Amino acid sequence: MRWTRGILAVGILLCGCSREPGYSQSSPEATITTAQAMVKNGDAKLLVKLIYSDDQNMSRCLNRLGHALGRLQQLAVELQKRFPADVQKLRQDLQTQAGSGAISGLTQAFGGGRGSGRRAPRDGDPATTALTRLFAAPYQVLEEEGTNLSALKLDDKTYSLLYKNGPIIPAVPILIKKDERDGRWYFILPLDLPILRGYFYRTDDAWKTYTALVATLDNIVKDLLQDVQEGKVQSLNDTARVAGEKAFTSLPFAIIALDRLTAAERKKQGLDAPVPPK
Repeated sequence: MRWTRGILAVGILLCGCSREPGYSQSSPEATITTAQAMVKNGDAKLLVKLIYSDDQNMSRCLNRLGHALGRLQQLAVELQKRFPADVQKLRQDLQTQAGSGAISGLTQAFGGGRGSGRRAPRDGDPATTALTRLFAAPYQVLEEEGTNLSALKLDDKTYSLLYKNGPIIPAVPILIKKDERDGRWYFILPLDLPILRGYFYRTDDAWKTYTALVATLDNIVKDLLQDVQEGKVQSLNDTARVAGEKAFTSLPFAIIALDRLTAAERKKQGLDAPVPPK
């Protein structure tokens, strides 16, 4: 009996050690605080658990996204170890931008890669700069600007996420809603915006395509993390350049699948039907 009780005690101890921290979603404010805590605790992979999903296919896509977010956090930690001076300078630059609005500053930075086409990024171009910032400080806004995030009550079951008392993205509301099934508050992705109706779809085939795209991105980060750990990149900018090369060889296939999906769905909806002659 003694050895049986001993095994049970060890089993209970191991189960207790494997539990995730008690992250709360008891209120909109608690959900925001939990997002910050997940990043602080190295649990960025769990951020997707705070996003509401009412579809099994969407949940699969979010789960794969969680893997990518977790790996992105691992990459940031590894880059900090390998290139501390470069990362520190980049974070200081982002803090300077935060003085005039961190979110808008980051949006401009990541938007700077547009127009570069589907070529591999080169040192110094906007796409490489955006990738560098993404890899070195993916969660800096949550880490350092969390006190500027708040929730504005719209009704008893709906709040709007704000940054410095304004929308995070102009004309794109990020809502926090209560799920009556479990009593928790979740972030709601703005997937039903009119501007997305001709570009984002909720069919089974669509979710499979989106999941495949996320998986491609996840694999790129996975390979890049291994390269950094093995010392195959020489600097922060070199990391972004190598990532661009990996994306250049991997993403086109996922983008082609996305283009085909969009064309097929728009055809179903008659959005691309030929205009009859007058």
